[in-house]
Amino acid sequence: MKKSMLNVIILALCLINLVLTAFLTFTLVQTNTKTNSLITHIAEIIDLDVAGGTKDTSASSDTSDLTNIEYLSVTNGEETTITVTYVGQSTHYAVLSVTVGINKSHKDYNEKIETIKTSMALIVSDISNIATTKYTYQTIANNKADFEKDCLAQLQERFRTNCIYSVLTTVTVQ
Repeated sequence: MKKSMLNVIILALCLINLVLTAFLTFTLVQTNTKTNSLITHIAEIIDLDVAGGTKDTSASSDTSDLTNIEYLSVTNGEETTITVTYVGQSTHYAVLSVTVGINKSHKDYNEKIETIKTSMALIVSDISNIATTKYTYQTIANNKADFEKDCLAQLQERFRTNCIYSVLTTVTVQ
């Protein structure tokens, strides 16, 4: 009798253990799924590729194939440099060489490339305005990356396209 009662208690404890294990498994799987989706969302925000996640190939941040990038030198008439004048206690000059990278595989490329090539005067004007209004003589050489980001944003807004992939500058401050 004691042996039979002990077997029933052990069976009951095994069933309780099985039920609690199933309960924990289902609650942990749901929490784990939510955590994974949160981590994936945060990684997409900061542009990380988590476990081979999918990316939008039409976005301007696709750097997987640099052979699709065409580089155009921005010309100021016949010159390949843009001179920016800073007037203060003394006059200073910044000489800029600017190259624009355009993504050839972007959907707007065929529509926008001729407009970009024929609008060099607008590009020179935009870059000169950014250099004189947002930057000073001292900060233009120190903040080259910020200057390039500002120029890229301005040109993408000017031409209403993301096919403009990058703006590269060489700054000589005199």
